[in-house]
Amino acid sequence: MLRPKPAVSVVIPTYNRERLVHTAIKSVLNQTLKDFELIVVDDASTDQTQAVVNHFGDSRVQYLRHQKNSGVSAARNTGLAVAQGYYIAFLDSDDEWLLNKLEKQVSQFESVSNKVGMIYTWLQIVDEQKTVQKLRQPTASGNLQEDLLYKNFVGTPSTAIIKSEYIKKTDGFNTHLRCCEDWDMWLQLSRYCEFAFVAEPLVQYCEHSEAGRGSTNSYALVEGYLFFLEKYHNNLLKQYRKIGSFSLSEKSRYLFNIGHRLLCHGNKINHGEAIALGQKYLWTALQANPFKIQTAFHYFSSRLGSQPYYEAVRLKNRSKQVFDSIFR
Repeated sequence: MLRPKPAVSVVIPTYNRERLVHTAIKSVLNQTLKDFELIVVDDASTDQTQAVVNHFGDSRVQYLRHQKNSGVSAARNTGLAVAQGYYIAFLDSDDEWLLNKLEKQVSQFESVSNKVGMIYTWLQIVDEQKTVQKLRQPTASGNLQEDLLYKNFVGTPSTAIIKSEYIKKTDGFNTHLRCCEDWDMWLQLSRYCEFAFVAEPLVQYCEHSEAGRGSTNSYALVEGYLFFLEKYHNNLLKQYRKIGSFSLSEKSRYLFNIGHRLLCHGNKINHGEAIALGQKYLWTALQANPFKIQTAFHYFSSRLGSQPYYEAVRLKNRSKQVFDSIFR
């Protein structure tokens, strides 16, 4: 007898996170919406990940294992290849869902336009004691094909749920990227569908000390940004005034953020191309909003060289901390 297809296929990619993946899996199994399958893709872990997954003994859980470590994009793609659900949801193995995350997203699909193919949620950033450190509340929706060029509004894949018919039109997650692979996926999806969001924080993103997070790896981040910008930003710096729905000050802020990240991580690993490109983004950000003192400070400091820039930024951040502590 054929098993009926689930409403949602949940894909958890994981690698050597036996402690954290237990919490992630539990947060899926505890969902108020019960009509799902859970596909855990073990990217050739050398710890007890398989034993942790098998311990749950739930028929909705499927365990797949790579024989060779291939990266998070390949693991997500492996999950996608076997997913049967009408919707696809992702959960990173160091994140956690709140109990009604899936129920609220599936319910919202019933009240939005048929053009909407992806719904994401707000996000809590927590420490290892689950204390909320920050709340991310993005509100970008509709046709985001141009606006997504400036910023990854969706953030982590753990917040997203996607109609499978749309994700099948994409090329999947780019296996050459160790960073920005989710941003690349959202831009692929934006060609085919609109986005919406649930205005509630239904995901917890845990700041932890374990290895393997691409967002803290300067080599992975620089590599990802350079690939992403070459793929999508060929004309953006010249045409930014015409591209996207944001004001010039907002575009300036987003361009500054890209340049700042390139400079900071490029300086850490002495990557000349990243440093030069970072300066170019800061200069464009300054042209878009010439009265922004912070942008001018960073741009002209960066022209002094890597070490002076690093010292200038460190001094600025230290001064801000002292100022904030005085007037707190």
